[in-house]
Amino acid sequence: MSVPSTDPLHPWLTERHSLTSRLCAICKEFRVVVHQSRFERVCPDERSLLLADKSDRRATALMREVSLVCDGRPLVFGHSILLSRKSGFLARSLKQIGNRSLGSLLFTCPDIRRGSLYFKRIDRQHALYAKSVAALGNEPASSFWARRSVFSLRSEQVCVTEVFSPQLGTIS
Repeated sequence: MSVPSTDPLHPWLTERHSLTSRLCAICKEFRVVVHQSRFERVCPDERSLLLADKSDRRATALMREVSLVCDGRPLVFGHSILLSRKSGFLARSLKQIGNRSLGSLLFTCPDIRRGSLYFKRIDRQHALYAKSVAALGNEPASSFWARRSVFSLRSEQVCVTEVFSPQLGTIS
């Protein structure tokens, strides 16, 4: 799905560089609120991006969910998964990142490569919709714009999904 160029969120959704850096540039106070970080099963749409055997329903990943908060307003809900790799750089880093943004890691390591950006409107039927409403603290919207991409470092891959608050479209 493509994002209409007239959509107020278009510049944010299509940003290929660090979303964290862009938010920091417009916020007086930026922070990351970690909602959860744990191992869980990979959902079907993430499986299709990360697994060679897309039918492997038992695959687990380290999942991390956060809100990116600008001047007290949660503007982005982040959902990241990393397939279980006990000793890889990304696995170690993700376990130790604490309340820093994942972007602070992904965009500072020159060997990490970002894949294509995928866009989607997520609605009440999507697995991340309820979590997005809770994390963004908004009145429930009928749908949210989200984008997803896979970052790779050698044999490790982390799938990052970012769900955008409609409020972000009013901020320049």
